[in-house]
Amino acid sequence: MNTHAKRRPAAAEDDAVARRQVIVDLIAAHAIGSQAELVRRLAKRGHHVTQATLSRDLRSLGVGKVPVDGVTRYVLPQPGREVLDAERRQLEIEAFVQDVRLVQNLALVRTPPGNAHGVARALDLMRWEEVEGTLAGDDTILIVTGSTAAAQRFRRRLSEAAGRDFS
Repeated sequence: MNTHAKRRPAAAEDDAVARRQVIVDLIAAHAIGSQAELVRRLAKRGHHVTQATLSRDLRSLGVGKVPVDGVTRYVLPQPGREVLDAERRQLEIEAFVQDVRLVQNLALVRTPPGNAHGVARALDLMRWEEVEGTLAGDDTILIVTGSTAAAQRFRRRLSEAAGRDFS
């Protein structure tokens, strides 16, 4: 254990969580176009922050700034299903799935280096009933299924989606 590492007090972590929830609420309810405006609104709600802290919070929340009706404003991240459309999911599977190996109820999916996360995200968004969860590394994805039979069904479906036989 690293005894020299600094740990934030629990109260500070609770404050950060509460502050980030207020940021989400404000952005969802108002057309906010600048950090200065957001700092003012946060202060009215009892959260006094620096611009640097606000920048970290916005980045942590995945908040972006986009033009809306000719004015830029902060927006919350959209649900994942909208981020990766069906064509892109299919492309990830066809282009990057190289091999599938089964180990009981688990499937190991191999991809080229750097592509496992994209394929895992595509699989997550497909919401196949056989898949309980995914865990991606750099070039390998661990797929957890509920049974050996479910793992075999998963491999068949992935083979069909990729247009290759992984038996």
